[in-house]
Amino acid sequence: MRKYLPKSAALAALRLFTIVFCLGVSLAARIYLYSFKILMLILIAVFWTAGIFLAFVYLPVLFSRTVIYISKTEIALHSGVIFRRRELMRMSAVQYVTRVSLPFSRALGFNFLVVRGLGGSIILPFLRSEDCQEILLTLHSKISEDGAVPPDGDAGKEE
Repeated sequence: MRKYLPKSAALAALRLFTIVFCLGVSLAARIYLYSFKILMLILIAVFWTAGIFLAFVYLPVLFSRTVIYISKTEIALHSGVIFRRRELMRMSAVQYVTRVSLPFSRALGFNFLVVRGLGGSIILPFLRSEDCQEILLTLHSKISEDGAVPPDGDAGKEE
């Protein structure tokens, strides 16, 4: 059983995006709500409070509690902040896997795997590029091992 953790660079990037978003909202409020000073200050305070809570409390706890386990029989995703959530999928139920990689994903860790199976799907978030490729190859080999199409492509031929 292999254990995978989210890439810490993704947390740093999300923190930076949150701060930039709060700066943008503050600037927009300053420009468009300058005549309503009390409303402008309340909106700026609310967005900065939510942004600081998200960037420095919620996201670090979420990243520290997110763990992915891949074994020969199942895929497990453990995460959650207030309520612990576990998602399990048997390897025999996996039908196909999709890799989603955003720009600069090798450096930032914005690699996701969407594992679809019988009746559900699991999204494996913020993987390192190497871990993402390793999981992808593992799942593809398991799918082709259990699938009806032989690796040489001679499906349907009788000898």
